[in-house]
Amino acid sequence: MSSAAVLTALPKSKANTEHGPTLASKPSGDAAAAYHNEATIRDNPYFEHPDQIEASGSKYNQGIENLVIVCCHAIFHPDVEAPDFPTHNPHDESNWYLAPFQSYDQTSGKPGEHETFLTHIQAGLDIMTTGANATWKEDVPWNQDSTILIFSGGATKQSLTSLSEARSYYHAALAQELCQGHIGGGRAHQLYSKGRILLEEDATDSLQNLLFSILLFRRTIGQYPKNIRIITHAFKSKRFLELHAPAIHWPRDRIQIQGIDPVMSSAEIESTLQGEEKFGYAPWTQDPLGTEEVLSRKRKQRGWNEQQVKDLTDGLEESVKTLLIGEASEDLPWAKMPKREVKTISGPPPLRY
Repeated sequence: MSSAAVLTALPKSKANTEHGPTLASKPSGDAAAAYHNEATIRDNPYFEHPDQIEASGSKYNQGIENLVIVCCHAIFHPDVEAPDFPTHNPHDESNWYLAPFQSYDQTSGKPGEHETFLTHIQAGLDIMTTGANATWKEDVPWNQDSTILIFSGGATKQSLTSLSEARSYYHAALAQELCQGHIGGGRAHQLYSKGRILLEEDATDSLQNLLFSILLFRRTIGQYPKNIRIITHAFKSKRFLELHAPAIHWPRDRIQIQGIDPVMSSAEIESTLQGEEKFGYAPWTQDPLGTEEVLSRKRKQRGWNEQQVKDLTDGLEESVKTLLIGEASEDLPWAKMPKREVKTISGPPPLRY
């Protein structure tokens, strides 16, 4: 995996340390914190960009069995290597490459969907850092000791940038942390440095988001995940649960969707659901693995190259290799995982208000 930026300080252009206070004694309280931040900036006047820790199965706790996937949908494009990177607010729409339908709509007042993408990012980070308040089932906690977070999305706008959606989401997370005052790096920086955030940089559609993230987990951890949670738009839930998971024989009791939709009016919701049914859901019913004309053409338009299959499946099982060329079999390594015991709820379902 190629390197990505890790922020250790504001760039020199943003840090005026020549006229700082002279401290006669060791500061305490808020003054101590301010002094520490100033010292950090003084000692690290420029961004430092060390590689992520080398990922290999033997270096990971074998208790890691949960996978959280944040599906990426756009590109946050400011140059993370540039000294002015901290000035690029991820909430500013101009810092994103968005499709026309994702942009701010002046007529309806619909906000740019980059705000939703930032919410997806934060939801993934929340699972990794506050897992005690969210569990898969009673016996499997979603916490940083058992979970890997993957940002999934390839370089889908190659006419504009070679940057992948996944890497740009990580950069957006870093930019968000700078906006929140984490000069030395916040939780995204820390999780990435520890290898708990991975970047899947090949996917060009929703099925590939799921499948390629599973394969990256396997190549990194040394085993396949036992449980998956996907963070994406809520209106795509049926596509993942009813089509994508069954297409690759992923057990239905080991996958969940955490759906977060953009802000929409009643008319926009209706239009979005109709569009998803016609253009998002229906094509996959005819071509579950996305290898026929319509869906494969979309992949190529987004930068997919069949030569990537070899690298993605290197060292993996034959059934996985054939899956990526459009042939699913019952022999897939995850297909026969034991079923989870699901408690039966007697009486009417719980009311949700």
